[in-house]
Amino acid sequence: MNLLHGIRLFVRRVFSSTQPPSPPRQELGRRGEDEALRYLKARGYRILERNFRWTGGEIDLVAFKEGVISFVEVRARTEPVQLDPLLTVTPLKQQRLVRTANRYIATHNLDRQDVAFRFDVLTVRCPPGGAPAEVEHIEDAF
Repeated sequence: MNLLHGIRLFVRRVFSSTQPPSPPRQELGRRGEDEALRYLKARGYRILERNFRWTGGEIDLVAFKEGVISFVEVRARTEPVQLDPLLTVTPLKQQRLVRTANRYIATHNLDRQDVAFRFDVLTVRCPPGGAPAEVEHIEDAF
């Protein structure tokens, strides 16, 4: 194989329109976030942002309702659940969420007296076979 042929193969592979399928964990995370988003919207929350990323971390959802901005961590699990998903939000994860939330607040100039903030956790249990997911909302989780 000559160099030019190798470069063409590489370029086709990199710029191919067909994307490889997402790993199952990413698919589960995306499904969990989609379910959490629907759940919050159905309960009157306005979604301000999805997947707010900063160098120090990521916040899955930023939602607003009745003067409160909720920084939402979504934990999706398949059935049967071996460990309570809430327990997977470790102190280190909580620290990252707080730092990222502070960045969100500063970036959007939200450090005002008339807005309250809290951290929520939504656990989403996704049964196999496409059955409806079960969502649990823990407000002010930490």
